[in-house]
Amino acid sequence: MILEEFVSYYRKNKSGKRQVKEVLLNWLKAELGTPPKQTYQKVLHNELEVIKDSTGESVVPKNREGENLLSSLLRVTEIIEEKEFESVASIKPRDYLHA
Repeated sequence: MILEEFVSYYRKNKSGKRQVKEVLLNWLKAELGTPPKQTYQKVLHNELEVIKDSTGESVVPKNREGENLLSSLLRVTEIIEEKEFESVASIKPRDYLHA
Protein backbone atom coordinates (compact mmCIF):
# COMPACT_ATOMS: atom_id res chain seq x y z
CA MET A 1 0.00 0.00 0.00
CA ILE A 2 2.73 2.51 0.97
CA LEU A 3 4.96 1.42 -1.88
CA GLU A 4 2.07 1.85 -4.32
CA GLU A 5 1.40 5.34 -2.98
CA PHE A 6 5.03 6.33 -3.48
CA VAL A 7 5.22 4.86 -6.99
CA SER A 8 2.04 6.71 -7.92
CA TYR A 9 3.48 9.95 -6.50
CA TYR A 10 6.75 9.36 -8.34
CA ARG A 11 5.03 8.86 -11.69
CA LYS A 12 3.19 12.16 -11.27
CA ASN A 13 6.22 14.10 -9.99
CA LYS A 14 9.28 12.63 -11.66
CA SER A 15 11.65 14.93 -13.41
CA GLY A 16 14.69 14.19 -15.53
CA LYS A 17 16.85 16.31 -13.25
CA ARG A 18 15.72 14.83 -9.95
CA GLN A 19 16.97 11.54 -8.59
CA VAL A 20 14.40 8.98 -7.48
CA LYS A 21 15.68 9.13 -3.89
CA GLU A 22 15.23 12.90 -3.91
CA VAL A 23 11.60 12.44 -4.97
CA LEU A 24 11.20 9.86 -2.17
CA LEU A 25 12.62 12.26 0.42
CA ASN A 26 10.32 15.06 -0.75
CA TRP A 27 7.32 12.72 -0.64
CA LEU A 28 8.16 11.49 2.85
CA LYS A 29 8.71 15.02 4.14
CA ALA A 30 5.37 16.10 2.68
CA GLU A 31 3.53 13.08 4.10
CA LEU A 32 5.15 13.39 7.52
CA GLY A 33 4.61 17.15 7.58
CA THR A 34 0.84 16.90 7.45
CA PRO A 35 -1.61 15.24 9.82
CA PRO A 36 -2.36 11.65 8.75
CA LYS A 37 -5.78 11.00 7.26
CA GLN A 38 -5.38 7.74 5.38
CA THR A 39 -4.14 4.43 6.75
CA TYR A 40 -0.83 4.51 4.88
CA GLN A 41 -0.16 7.99 6.27
CA LYS A 42 -0.80 6.78 9.81
CA VAL A 43 1.70 3.98 9.27
CA LEU A 44 4.29 6.44 7.97
CA HIS A 45 3.78 8.65 11.02
CA ASN A 46 4.12 5.68 13.38
CA GLU A 47 7.27 4.32 11.74
CA LEU A 48 9.27 7.30 10.42
CA GLU A 49 10.16 10.85 11.38
CA VAL A 50 11.92 13.81 9.81
CA ILE A 51 14.90 15.16 11.72
CA LYS A 52 16.81 18.36 11.07
CA ASP A 53 20.52 18.65 11.65
CA SER A 54 23.45 20.67 10.36
CA THR A 55 23.38 18.83 7.02
CA GLY A 56 19.67 19.40 6.39
CA GLU A 57 16.64 17.17 6.80
CA SER A 58 16.64 13.40 6.94
CA VAL A 59 14.00 10.75 7.34
CA VAL A 60 14.84 8.21 10.02
CA PRO A 61 13.04 5.17 11.38
CA LYS A 62 11.45 5.30 14.82
CA ASN A 63 11.61 1.54 15.37
CA ARG A 64 12.42 -1.80 13.76
CA GLU A 65 9.32 -1.71 11.58
CA GLY A 66 10.37 1.75 10.43
CA GLU A 67 13.77 0.37 9.45
CA ASN A 68 12.06 -2.31 7.35
CA LEU A 69 9.74 0.25 5.77
CA LEU A 70 12.56 2.66 4.92
CA SER A 71 14.62 -0.21 3.54
CA SER A 72 11.71 -1.28 1.33
CA LEU A 73 11.18 2.26 0.07
CA LEU A 74 14.87 2.60 -0.75
CA ARG A 75 14.80 -0.73 -2.58
CA VAL A 76 11.87 0.50 -4.66
CA THR A 77 13.89 3.58 -5.63
CA GLU A 78 16.70 1.28 -6.78
CA ILE A 79 14.27 -0.79 -8.84
CA ILE A 80 12.83 2.34 -10.45
CA GLU A 81 16.33 3.60 -11.27
CA GLU A 82 17.26 0.23 -12.79
CA LYS A 83 14.10 0.14 -14.91
CA GLU A 84 14.63 3.68 -16.14
CA PHE A 85 18.27 2.95 -16.95
CA GLU A 86 17.28 -0.20 -18.83
CA SER A 87 14.83 1.75 -20.95
CA VAL A 88 17.44 4.41 -21.72
CA ALA A 89 20.21 1.85 -22.26
CA SER A 90 18.11 0.01 -24.81
CA ILE A 91 17.96 3.10 -27.02
CA LYS A 92 20.65 3.14 -29.67
CA PRO A 93 21.97 6.20 -31.50
CA ARG A 94 20.46 4.96 -34.75
CA ASP A 95 17.04 5.15 -33.11
CA TYR A 96 17.38 8.92 -33.37
CA LEU A 97 18.37 8.92 -37.03
CA HIS A 98 15.67 9.50 -39.56
CA ALA A 99 16.14 7.88 -42.95
